[in-house]
Amino acid sequence: MARSTVRLVPVSRLEYDEFVKEQIHEFAEQKVRAGHWRPEEARELSRHAVESFLPAAGPSEGHRVYRAVDESDRKVGWIWVGPPPVRLLNVPTRRWLYQITVDAPFRGKGYGRAMLAATEELVRREGGQELYLNVFRWNSIARALYDSAGYEVVHESETETGMRKALNQEVTR
Repeated sequence: MARSTVRLVPVSRLEYDEFVKEQIHEFAEQKVRAGHWRPEEARELSRHAVESFLPAAGPSEGHRVYRAVDESDRKVGWIWVGPPPVRLLNVPTRRWLYQITVDAPFRGKGYGRAMLAATEELVRREGGQELYLNVFRWNSIARALYDSAGYEVVHESETETGMRKALNQEVTR
């Protein structure tokens, strides 16, 4: 199978609004599944959490949302990257991968790996030296991707795992 490749393209205003709406819905579902929130409160808590970084006027400072497009310019997924969510962790060379989503028709075809590599390259080009993320423990497909891409576990809880990768500064052009 040929290796999938992607480019990260900043989202349009319409795509941004769509992404935020999807994130609110998905994050609420995940937090309920994790047992962190009750179903009746999840949508409002999720909206508050997501919009604190991605308000209606556009992303907060340092946060960016990209569409991943393949070599045929088909939209295959989304990436959201930015500074760490906790100020204590906010070191200038540290970035946080908030979301990586491969659109359903393109899953299992190498796009997740290509999107992760493109995100790492983007972070390196911007001077980032570390990329952090959280993954829910039941998401075994994502966890396998991060493990195989060289991410290491930095903390674990009953429902999620925090991971990081030191990015070498060599950038392929």
